[in-house]
Amino acid sequence: MADFPLQPALDLAERRAEARSRAVKIAYVAWLNARTHLVRLEQQRKFYAGGLNVKMQQGCSAVMVQQAGATLQQWQANLKSALRNMENNRLEWQLALDEWEIQKKRVEALMVLARRHALEERRREEKSERRLHDELSARSAYAHRFSEQHGAGFLNAETEWE
Repeated sequence: MADFPLQPALDLAERRAEARSRAVKIAYVAWLNARTHLVRLEQQRKFYAGGLNVKMQQGCSAVMVQQAGATLQQWQANLKSALRNMENNRLEWQLALDEWEIQKKRVEALMVLARRHALEERRREEKSERRLHDELSARSAYAHRFSEQHGAGFLNAETEWE
């Protein structure tokens, strides 16, 4: 049976698909980490704002209010940065997923070609075996007929000699 001529391409495509799969997993984990970071920042900001609210209701100095305002602005900037980071990680994950799907389709297409090749090779072998079997059957039948026709004459000739 002849080897599949595109086997090296199939092997390479499978390795690339596996590498893309790992890249998808890594990008997904990065996105989850960025999302978790954003949620934690939001929780910490809400906790700080709640504590600040209580202090302001109890009364505080103007300096403390200014510091709290600056801190809240810093929280807001950190949240925006974390949101951008999360969105960038989501886009990277989506791109990695798209690349993996393309590579997966390439592997599937090459596997279909490999199956077709194997099926065609099997058909060729079966055809060759049938041809060989038919040839052997025809030779055997010819030899049998020949021995029946000439074998009987030889038997008669032997009996005549005696």
